[in-house]
Amino acid sequence: MGKVQKDNGKSSKKRIWLLLAVIAVAAAAAVIFFMKSRTENAVFSVDGQPVYKEEAACVASKIKLHQREKIAAKAGIDISDFTWETEAEGKTAYEHLADAVVDELKQMKTMQKEAMDNGLADAIDYPSLMEAMEKENKDREKKKGNNETVFGMTRYTADQFYDYFNENLSLQNKRELIKKEVLTASDKEARAAYDADPDYFNNEEYETVETYAKNLVLDRKYEEHLHEMAEAAKVEIPSEKALVQAVKDALEGK
Repeated sequence: MGKVQKDNGKSSKKRIWLLLAVIAVAAAAAVIFFMKSRTENAVFSVDGQPVYKEEAACVASKIKLHQREKIAAKAGIDISDFTWETEAEGKTAYEHLADAVVDELKQMKTMQKEAMDNGLADAIDYPSLMEAMEKENKDREKKKGNNETVFGMTRYTADQFYDYFNENLSLQNKRELIKKEVLTASDKEARAAYDADPDYFNNEEYETVETYAKNLVLDRKYEEHLHEMAEAAKVEIPSEKALVQAVKDALEGK
């Protein structure tokens, strides 16, 4: 009888260890699936930061009209004759738009990274932003249900929230750089900006618009700063075809 009990004890321990092993494998598989799901839609990366298909689509939709005019001019055709199959300088309009999307997102991603380094954001990847959007939408709907004041829209779409988040993050980042005196505007620079274009300031006396002139200098320096960071960024595009397809899908509303 004692031997049978001993065997049962060993058998129970074996089952427990087997169960733990199964749980461990399942947990590892879940982590792998989670990580894959967060990266499988990435169409390129900027300094190691993934850029998702949805991000590329958002930017493509935002800049397509301006790019259409630029591409038509390159092709030497009237805008009425333009299609996205139009070729200019050896590339289709789809490919030119994809290039423009990369340029836009280079600047956006390097800004996001700098803002994160400045302690202004934690997670800045697209899936994390969508999680933040869901939380923001729930908070706004709750406030509306409680008859509380809700500034702006009650519910964001993905594209609206993406723009809202990045515009606000960039503004905070600029303020942080000014605070750290990475960006500065001297009296001489402000006066030069005013003298170069008094019409911009409605021809008011310099003393009246001095603060606006300095802000203009700071805005221009910030744009130059963003451009320089973007130019230095490393872009990796695993598949040009996949990137162009993401742009096509955006134009077709897929």
